[in-house]
Amino acid sequence: AGNPPYPRRCAPATSNECDTTTDTWLTTNGVAQALINDTAGNGFDDDCDGEVDEGCACLVNGSTKDCYLVPATQANVSTHLPVGWCTTNSKGSLDCSGGEITFWSGVCRGAQPPYDHDTCGTGDFNCDGLEGNSDTQGCNCPVSVTCPTTELTEAPYPPPSAIPLIDGSLWIGDATQRAQATNWTWTVLGGDCDNVLPFPTFALYNQANSAAAGARQGGRTPVKYDPAATPPRYVGSAGEPLIAIQKVNYGNGVAGGKVYPAFGLSGDYIVQGEFDLGTKHFVCTQKVAVRAPGIRAELCWDSVGDNDIDLHLSRLQGTSCTHGWDGTCSQRDDCYYSDTSGCPDFLGGPGWGYADSVDSACKGWSSKRTSSKACTNPRLDKDNISCDRTQQDPTAAGGFFGAFCGPENINLDNPNDDDTFVVGVNHYGNSGGSADSKPHVNLYCNGKRVISVGYNPATGVTGFPLLKTPGADSTGDFWNVATIKAHVDGGNLASCDVATLPSASPDPARDGTAAGGGGNSLCVESKASGVSWAYHNHQFVESTSPNQAGLTAGTIPASTDKWCKH
Repeated sequence: AGNPPYPRRCAPATSNECDTTTDTWLTTNGVAQALINDTAGNGFDDDCDGEVDEGCACLVNGSTKDCYLVPATQANVSTHLPVGWCTTNSKGSLDCSGGEITFWSGVCRGAQPPYDHDTCGTGDFNCDGLEGNSDTQGCNCPVSVTCPTTELTEAPYPPPSAIPLIDGSLWIGDATQRAQATNWTWTVLGGDCDNVLPFPTFALYNQANSAAAGARQGGRTPVKYDPAATPPRYVGSAGEPLIAIQKVNYGNGVAGGKVYPAFGLSGDYIVQGEFDLGTKHFVCTQKVAVRAPGIRAELCWDSVGDNDIDLHLSRLQGTSCTHGWDGTCSQRDDCYYSDTSGCPDFLGGPGWGYADSVDSACKGWSSKRTSSKACTNPRLDKDNISCDRTQQDPTAAGGFFGAFCGPENINLDNPNDDDTFVVGVNHYGNSGGSADSKPHVNLYCNGKRVISVGYNPATGVTGFPLLKTPGADSTGDFWNVATIKAHVDGGNLASCDVATLPSASPDPARDGTAAGGGGNSLCVESKASGVSWAYHNHQFVESTSPNQAGLTAGTIPASTDKWCKH
């Protein structure tokens, strides 16, 4: 009992939390000035619609920031953070996206909303500053349901015969009532590439052995968060761009509460379980943080299966020759698909001198790496030349190239302190349909998303970047994506400095039309481009003098605005 210090109060519904109306409402309701949106947003869901900072401006396409799926009225006045269950569970990652003008996407990836009411279990689930103060059940609880209060941390590529368990039956405190739960439904939401690819990269099983007959459950389902549902939850909704795997009528009793989700990619995932018990419908969510050490670059694209798009990670230290993509440097600066690559295990590349990782870092559920190959650093997990767009199983046979249309990934588990790299994407070839392709790239630092840029239907970014011209190596369109610098402390990666690479004079067909390279911060180089300083070679700086950046050929640009050749 008692008056909670942070009751849930929602600002009037709006599509723009930075239109001053929301801030006026927050100010009159006693919210601290430090939590006002202004023009860039405050990182909170002030109108309680499941979106954060929608309509608010941001500076750099692809950059990310922390976000919370609670209104600012529920933030501690001293720490400016949510309280109770929401302190960690409602925290997610918000990306800056757009075309000519950039806005926060509104999608707080990996965050869970607070519950409308406290439950009979221990914990402040409605995040109002008091626990056990349910305004619907009071102190007379016929059923005690305690939802998860901490996130689960897992590694990618679990053993195929030992997929980790989430046991929702344990959410029911009275063991004698667990068998009475009926109509279990499970919904799992993933990352950005799960909205881009034909089918999600994760899967749902009813037992630990993923290879057992009939073990795989559920299917691709568009969903939306419905705050008006009782209780509020993610529900299937045709035509929505947010994609999940959902299994309705999964089972009853204790067996219905046991589910085994499998993940092969880093990121934050939401596992939602719902069931009926007595006369009530209960919903709980479990956050799963999938974390791989080091640096991970992830590429997916809308035309996978028809276009061969290649991911590149090039080092910016340790060589004395001309720096560039592909085989520009004889000492192999670039990790990609080729035998001239710095990936030491693909077709004979010598690597960059980093130690191998343990087998579990790259082998397991959905991995395409064979048992005879070491977990080298850096390494390309998969070269997606072609695939079957109808294949729904991420573990489907197909060797290194794969039958399943998954992303391309390059990993470096153990960078040295201050090591710096640049990420790029090449349109290598077209085998069917239109040659046009729209890619998306995520960069992860110790499993945390630090860059999310490019095509993403879930956030409404569906125009750019556009790769139009295919061509082997230096002749195809090439997107210079971002730089990433490692900071290592005590032998472990502690943080990363990241920056996307803008164009000084955007190519409207490929970059969009942001004046002066602001806004969309994209740089797609092309020999077919009509802009000044069109792409002539794969060196980072043109060999002609004067060149596009006013730099000596072969040098590494010192600032992001010097990378783009147009």
